[in-house]
Amino acid sequence: MEIRLSDLRDKQVTTVSGERLGYITNVILDSSSGKLKTLVISSDGEVPSGYKVDSENMLNIPFETVRSVKDMVMVKI
Repeated sequence: MEIRLSDLRDKQVTTVSGERLGYITNVILDSSSGKLKTLVISSDGEVPSGYKVDSENMLNIPFETVRSVKDMVMVKI
């Protein structure tokens, strides 16, 4: 299944247990491999244990935690 980066922008992100984390504002790619590295999320919910928001209230979640991309993005953290 192919997904465009533009399709990810503004998608809601939740954990597999249903906690809302926020909305995707950007993604970070590894320039040498071209692989998605990080989801940048505008945080509007609780910050998961082990993570923190930056000064702009953005939460960085590793892309490898993504479990599902449909109407929303589900992550396992």
